Amino acid sequence: MTSPSPALFRPAERTKNYNYAIRNIVSAAKAVEAEGRSVTYLNIGDPVLYGLQPPAILQEALARAVREGHNGYAPSVGTLAAREAVVQEAEKRGVYLSPEDVVISSGASEAADMVLSALLEPGDDVLTPCPTYPLYTAITAKLGARENYYRLDPEQGWLPDPDEIRDKITPRTRAIVIINPNNPCGSVYDARLLLELLTIAEAHGLVVIADEVYCRLTYGPPPPPMAQLAAGMDVPVVTLESLSKSHLVPGWRVGWMTYTNTQRFGEVSAAVRKIAEARICSPLPTQQVLPVALENQSHLPSLIEEMKLRAAITVEALNAIPGIRCVAPQAAFYAMGQVADLKGQTDEAFVLALLRATGVLFVHGSGFGLNPHDGFFRIVFLPPPDTLREVYARLASFVQQR
Repeated sequence: MTSPSPALFRPAERTKNYNYAIRNIVSAAKAVEAEGRSVTYLNIGDPVLYGLQPPAILQEALARAVREGHNGYAPSVGTLAAREAVVQEAEKRGVYLSPEDVVISSGASEAADMVLSALLEPGDDVLTPCPTYPLYTAITAKLGARENYYRLDPEQGWLPDPDEIRDKITPRTRAIVIINPNNPCGSVYDARLLLELLTIAEAHGLVVIADEVYCRLTYGPPPPPMAQLAAGMDVPVVTLESLSKSHLVPGWRVGWMTYTNTQRFGEVSAAVRKIAEARICSPLPTQQVLPVALENQSHLPSLIEEMKLRAAITVEALNAIPGIRCVAPQAAFYAMGQVADLKGQTDEAFVLALLRATGVLFVHGSGFGLNPHDGFFRIVFLPPPDTLREVYARLASFVQQR
């Protein structure tokens, strides 16, 4: 007697557009490695992959938390000590909160997922920058909502046009995502631009989702927090932050969201709390590190200087290659390059051909929402300067031989 064939299950419809190019492209790199060749991964913004480690004081704080027994469940919105640390650090930057305005999350990614899940119905849309961080694409696709892209202009230093944003608003627009400093472009928006964006959101009844994960990694003076600028305005702001990049602990998953102008959220904040309760909590041992991390940030100046050097090497090298250009980033550790002539290919085909020819892995611009025929690609410039110089020499040789 033969056993019946196992049923072939069809994936849920919501997963069709659930893509994350930064990680999806790794399968092509693994195929190159399977041939016995090495790959230089410049696709993901994980400082630890490139030899950077968290300050010793944080490592000691985490070990101490585990030894002292902080290994169980935490309150779903985070421990009081962690939330108070966020409140105290925000006050130093002119943002006034209470612990009830803070939710601790497993990285800023979970915070984004929780707030959008609490806010959006299928068919709603979210104003999202293009190029965008693919997390927002994945979340809106999962929720059956729509990304309503507004353009970041490379000719203007990767800044948005407020007039275009106004024109993009529809009756189903619920929120605007503002990533500042920006990933994937490394641009920084000044106070004037941020105020104009807040004014648009206020006029149209939109929630502002202020992704400020890279606010501590600017090469010059940091921009004012949107929460500070929104004080006294009638606009709800959800700010997303984390320790992942600034404190070199992406695997610890320490993030948080804060509410500004809480009275404007209605029942949305209660819905976020429900979601937080359903997922139980974010990790307790790493939450214990948050007060220490926000009180001790002396490692940042040297880290920023290292990133400024790498940015300068990247911009100089790319702009020296005929047919390639790169707008200088002002923060973080990302740059967007552009090849002028794709020779009939897509940006993804260019990136894959570069990988196979040189062992260098970038991410194609269309993975961030850009037109696949515009020739953009994102570089993570976290490796040491000598590695970067070698990478850009290989890129130059590849482009010249095409």
